[in-house]
Amino acid sequence: MFKVSENALMMSIQAIHQIAKRLSAERDASVGAEQANYDEMIEAYEIVAMELKTVYEKAHTEGADLPPYASLTS
Repeated sequence: MFKVSENALMMSIQAIHQIAKRLSAERDASVGAEQANYDEMIEAYEIVAMELKTVYEKAHTEGADLPPYASLTS
């Protein structure tokens, strides 16, 4: 398994969350086939977000000094 710092993990979660949020807003402003393109991109970011959340929660349960996950995505 690859290792990253706690700071890199937290910043990655925040960045992925912000990108997905921005893409969702852009999707809402688009129409037709453009929306399908956004759906694919959003889904890809959501998959990565779930993977990062799993890693984060594992680190948290193993004693890493991390804030609650929800505080990173609110």
